[in-house]
Amino acid sequence: MNFLHMQRERNWSSDLQFENAREAIYYWAGIAVLNQFTKKRVDFDVQWSGPVPSGPKIFAGNHPTTTDPFYLLTVVEEKMRMMVNADIFEKPVLGKLMRKSGHIPVDKKNGIKSLNTGVEALSKGDNIGIFPEGSLSDLSNGIEVNRLKTGAVRLALQTGSPVLPVGIHMPTENIRVRYLKVGGERVESRFYLKGRYAFTIGRPMWMSGDVEDWDRVRELSIQLQERIYDLSQVSAMRLKKNMSQITGRRKKRKSIMIESGM
Repeated sequence: MNFLHMQRERNWSSDLQFENAREAIYYWAGIAVLNQFTKKRVDFDVQWSGPVPSGPKIFAGNHPTTTDPFYLLTVVEEKMRMMVNADIFEKPVLGKLMRKSGHIPVDKKNGIKSLNTGVEALSKGDNIGIFPEGSLSDLSNGIEVNRLKTGAVRLALQTGSPVLPVGIHMPTENIRVRYLKVGGERVESRFYLKGRYAFTIGRPMWMSGDVEDWDRVRELSIQLQERIYDLSQVSAMRLKKNMSQITGRRKKRKSIMIESGM
């Protein structure tokens, strides 16, 4: 009896190791493809505000474009499970790759299931990436940060993992809007496939409180929203400053050419 039990445990352990190895292969193969694409087309400007704590972490950012989750995967060097709209997992090729890479579908009709999956992943030592606005950011007056859903804060309170706020910004004129049919509905998607793109990753936020205390959860979510917005503005200012420097160098070169021609 004991021998059979030990044999089952060994088989289970071997299966789990095989699953983890296969998931890692799909994950890093996907990252390699993304890196090749972004190296040629997207000019990343990434700034970390301080040292990154060890152990499982929650990266929580604003969400101006549909491509944000994929780009965040390329700038965070540690393996990370991305929590993204379940609709993406319905795409024939991309959806299969996302599942096999270990990412987590977020079903708006069953948010608690997605949250529990995130808690389980953090408890196992995995990093989580999440966009707590729950939808694409408002672009009607620049890049805003919508009122956050509470998922990121609840993950932090249930697991004790720190939240690293992420502020994203890019020139909005380079965003391409497409309307795709998902589940019979016409859904807006925004693609950023070329140009300058900035991440500012803030210092970790360690959260305390009762996950069942709604007022506390809402308060922490507002604090996180403000941090994300501030960091997105830091990204915007950095892009603006860099563009001014580039423009200044171009003007300087142009004036030198004119003088030498005269």
